[in-house]
Amino acid sequence: MSPRTCAALGAAALTVLTLTGCAQVLEQADRFLLETGGPIFGAVDFDEVDRDDPFAGSPAADYGVEFETPEPAAQGDFTTEQVEWAQDRARLLLETVYLDTDAVFHEDNSEFTGLLTGQSREWYMDNLGHEDPALDSRNLPFNLTPGTAELIGDEIRVDGRMWAEAARDDYDQDYLAVHTEYVVVYPVARPGDPVSTRLVVTHLGEVSFYDLGDGTLEAWPNWYRGVAPAHCLEDEFMFTPAYADERPEGEQPRGRQQDAYDLEDTREQDGCGSVGYT
Repeated sequence: MSPRTCAALGAAALTVLTLTGCAQVLEQADRFLLETGGPIFGAVDFDEVDRDDPFAGSPAADYGVEFETPEPAAQGDFTTEQVEWAQDRARLLLETVYLDTDAVFHEDNSEFTGLLTGQSREWYMDNLGHEDPALDSRNLPFNLTPGTAELIGDEIRVDGRMWAEAARDDYDQDYLAVHTEYVVVYPVARPGDPVSTRLVVTHLGEVSFYDLGDGTLEAWPNWYRGVAPAHCLEDEFMFTPAYADERPEGEQPRGRQQDAYDLEDTREQDGCGSVGYT
């Protein structure tokens, strides 16, 4: 794979990696209580998560705790062994992005970076902090704004699937696409306050694997995500949870109220949307 093609692939990938945050819309009664303030404000309970059973009452109650890989099978010119390796590498990439709490809560993306190799790693490092936000490789990891959230309990829930297929890119190069579609759920609290929510991440995209000519595969992550409830802050590469006692900051949510757990809603969303309680 030529350096020119790699660079073009990287640019195409980051073009669609728009940070899509969904700010939670308060119900009318809650808005009234927030606006009136005074003694009645204290009657409102913004601690939405049961600290003893953080996923109770949500779809995540039935989710698992890991990214599972399917049974590998040969795809096109890619052998079963290559597909198995690619699916395992895709799983590791997802784990370092979404299940590594040092990465999510403390912006330590070293485990993710360590899984990139060759020109993929070079492209990632060269584009950290790119002046064009759409081309900034910081879109790939998932980081929360430091100090805005702490995990409740010790579990992060995951639901979804991955599958592999032979594909061809816009430059007529064959590659192995490992598609990844997942919902990842974090029960979080604002540090020091009795305020909590379930932060829902909907992940869509693929990891593109190119054969370097000797059977070795090089991974190029190419994905995007929706996050809710989160403030829709322009050109931010970290997400800031929007708790129920806060008003939306940045771009205001618009359109019909969406289901934060619905991958199809994320697929169709363009910009900042509104969601119900998570």
